[in-house]
Amino acid sequence: MKRAAAMVSGLVLFGCGLALLFLADLGVGPWDVFHDGLANHLNRAPGTMIQAVGALLLVFLVLFRQPLGPATISNVIIIGLVVNLIMGLTETPELFGIRLLMAIASPIVVGFGSMLYLGAGLGVGPRDGLMTTLIERGHGIGKARTLIESVVFVGGVLLGGSYGLGTLIFAFGVGPSYQFFKHRVWAGWPESTRRFIYRR
Repeated sequence: MKRAAAMVSGLVLFGCGLALLFLADLGVGPWDVFHDGLANHLNRAPGTMIQAVGALLLVFLVLFRQPLGPATISNVIIIGLVVNLIMGLTETPELFGIRLLMAIASPIVVGFGSMLYLGAGLGVGPRDGLMTTLIERGHGIGKARTLIESVVFVGGVLLGGSYGLGTLIFAFGVGPSYQFFKHRVWAGWPESTRRFIYRR
């Protein structure tokens, strides 16, 4: 029960962090440039595209026999739902200073939420599963991450996705945020729950 609560809480926080960056309107992270581009192109909400891409990646993971867990399925549903809910209830602030603070807060909230749900040991998200698929096929971690995020970023830009200062803040801030919270959030979990195989 504790692990399930941590998983759900972490995914909700993850969605809140992404929504902060969307609402800041200064550009979003590499994956969300792609989601935003699809949303603009297909006239759908960004959270809906987050869910749709996640669902397609689940099919990919099944085909390549990657391990799935409750968090893998929940990731697809909860994060996009939270993004749509927050964006539907809140508008972008007019003051640049507030928007900048939101962009800075985004990778911090995403990092904490990510380590909270991953620390529960109930599975990884479909996008991380895609990276582990490439790693298992001989690609280094850095190469796999760079390849995937470069492809989705360029694809998102071509589709009209939002990028800018917020993209840089997220790209350079989320890694340190993961590392900071991993050692603090995971410290409270027994070793048996730490099954996250992709080390950032």
